[in-house]
Amino acid sequence: MWSFTRRSAQPSPESETAKRAAEKSLQEARARAPEVEARLTESRRVKEQLRAHNRANAYSDWIEGIVLGRLRGDA
Repeated sequence: MWSFTRRSAQPSPESETAKRAAEKSLQEARARAPEVEARLTESRRVKEQLRAHNRANAYSDWIEGIVLGRLRGDA
């Protein structure tokens, strides 16, 4: 005969603690989702502004080089 008794199906305290910690972490992450989304949107907007500024600055420098070159008689 089998001399060992069968354990009940109760989860261990460690697994319950880990499960509660994971649920809490998920709730906190969901609560921060709108803030994170807003920051991402702002970051993308700033990135596009910088890209446009750099493009305009490059054209400005190019035109300035042409004008100054003509004034010096390089062209």
